[in-house]
Amino acid sequence: MFLKVYCLSDIQAGDVLHYNASSQLWEKATGIDHPLCVARTDAIIRDQGYSVEAIFSGPVLAKASRSIPVQGGELQVENGAVYVDNDANGQGIICPQFIDNTDPRNAGDLVQVVVR
Repeated sequence: MFLKVYCLSDIQAGDVLHYNASSQLWEKATGIDHPLCVARTDAIIRDQGYSVEAIFSGPVLAKASRSIPVQGGELQVENGAVYVDNDANGQGIICPQFIDNTDPRNAGDLVQVVVR
């Protein structure tokens, strides 16, 4: 399930977002110190701004900011994308690589995550 939220115009599917109380918009997250969501769609014009369909919990595809190891791991965020940090505090996990997928998961790729 998703919610539509107002966001910046440059948001793309897979971007990890947090809410900016000053602008009252969802923007690319810089860490896991705020509630997170993942854009399911690219930003589209809506009313006086832009919106996306955002996933706040459960499985979703998110952009990787770094190479992701085969085993996955704890979710951490930088620049609106995810990477593995096994010292993170449990905002979610980056799933292990699928059995039939032998391609490396590099920065910019969409990877399966579970947001908590």
